[in-house]
Formats: sequence, C-alpha cells, structure tokens
Amino acid sequence: MIETLSSLGCKVLKSEPLSMHCSFKIGGPADFFIEIPNELALSEFLRVISAGRFYILGGGTNVLFSDEGYRGTIVRLTGSFKEISVSEDEILCGGGAMLSDVLKTACKNSLTGLECAAGISGTVGGAVYGNAGRGDKWISAAVKSVEVYKNLKKELISREKAVFDYRKSGFENCIISKVVFSLKKDVKKDSLGEISKNMQKRLETQPLNMPNAGSIFKNPDGFSVGKLIEEASLKGICAGKAQISELHGNFIVNAGGAFAEDVLSLINLIKEKIKEKFGISLEMEIKIIK
Repeated sequence: MIETLSSLGCKVLKSEPLSMHCSFKIGGPADFFIEIPNELALSEFLRVISAGRFYILGGGTNVLFSDEGYRGTIVRLTGSFKEISVSEDEILCGGGAMLSDVLKTACKNSLTGLECAAGISGTVGGAVYGNAGRGDKWISAAVKSVEVYKNLKKELISREKAVFDYRKSGFENCIISKVVFSLKKDVKKDSLGEISKNMQKRLETQPLNMPNAGSIFKNPDGFSVGKLIEEASLKGICAGKAQISELHGNFIVNAGGAFAEDVLSLINLIKEKIKEKFGISLEMEIKIIK
C-alpha cells in the first residue's frame, strides 16, 4: 500500500504524533498518517484500504485524539483538494481547502453569504460535515452541492437532498471531496463589517490564545452550555494540565502538556454536574478519536 500510494504522490508517515495535527495539541501516534493530493490517489487509497480502519481528518479543530494514538490510518486531503476557484457568484473548492481562505476569496470577489464562517478554523470538508456556524446562521445556507465518496463511489449531492441540521449534515459516512457555495454579490459592501463583528466577538468570548477544540458540547434547545457550566460553578476547574476555560465554560483548554485523559475527566465532570443540577444530558460536539 505504501509503495502504491507514494507513487501517486501521497505523503506517508509512520507513527506520526497526532498532537502535531490538531488544535488541542494532544494525541499519541497514528500507525500511518497519509496526505492524499488528488482524486486518483484517493480512489486508490479507498480501494487498497478495503476494510482497514481509517479516519479522514480536516483541520483537526474539533477532535480529541487518544493518548495512545490511533491504530489505523489518519488521512488528510491536500494538493488539488485545497484548490479554490470562482465562477460568477459561486465558489468551487476542495474539501481540504481552509475555510479562512474561502472566506478571503469571497471577500476579494465581493461575494456575501459566508460571514458566519468568520473566525472558524479548519477545512471546508470539516465545516460542511459539522454544519459550522454561529447563532442562527449556518454554512449549510450557502451550500449548493457537495461531492462525496461513499462506498468507493463518487456522488454529487445537491443542497436539497442533503440532510443538514444543528451541527449535522448527513455526510457522516462520506468523504467530502468538493463543495460548491452559492453566494450573492455584496452590493451594500457590508460583509467586511459583519466579518469584523463576528471575529471581534470570538476574540472577546473564546480562549483563542490557548490550544482548544472549540465548543465541547452542543447547546440543548433553549439553553447555552456555557451559561449552564458557569451557573454550576465549573469554570476554571482543572484536571492535570487541562482546564475548563474561565472565559467560556463550553471550552476546555490545554494549559500546557495536557493529556486526553485530563480532558475526558473534565468532560465527564461537566456531564455529571449539569445532569445533576439541571436534569440536562449534554451531547458532545467534538469527536473523540481512539
């Protein structure tokens, strides 16, 4: 497999520390870490991996890797999967393109509709997969179509046939290879103002200066997890070098040298205390990969 993929331009690493590939800066080694640069290589990888265990990694901004690492193959889409192009009011981009680069392209071409993505790290594939956004604005509103690989076959799925919901997309068992965003001309020239406002709010309310994986839990209907955690007096509590953020309760930060078990300890504490105090069962937003 290694020889075949290498000949197709893939970068194959053995025992690669996953702490180097996620925003939490936590995680042991993966058996293999493969960067796949094009569709031919992706098709070949899916063929040769067969029933083997693998995980498609986006920007690594909403995952917690195990301290023991991953027994299998971690895959990242690079090369042509990072390309971005514009056609009138549409942006076509690969699943591996950085969301921030797509937003810059939209601004450069006076296109509006992706302002909700301002300040969100990670790739287009990861953002669409998790229907990223904030408040009542989600990236799904700008999606025209999504190209995916599912069961070794490539499919093009229109926005109408997608199953978007809060932090969900319906692409859970797919590899997102391309996305087309349908935007509008920024006639009023107010998208930069909204982007600046969204960025400033994130800077003021989120611990962006410390390694973290974004919001740990999904907000239950009618509730803010951050406020629930604050009301339960959990902000600032530590487990090893992991800490429930003093700035935003729904963030856990790596204060320097934290282990996955430290983060999991805080996650379990939050679940237990919120259930006990409010009778609410919290659902994870980040993915725990082990």
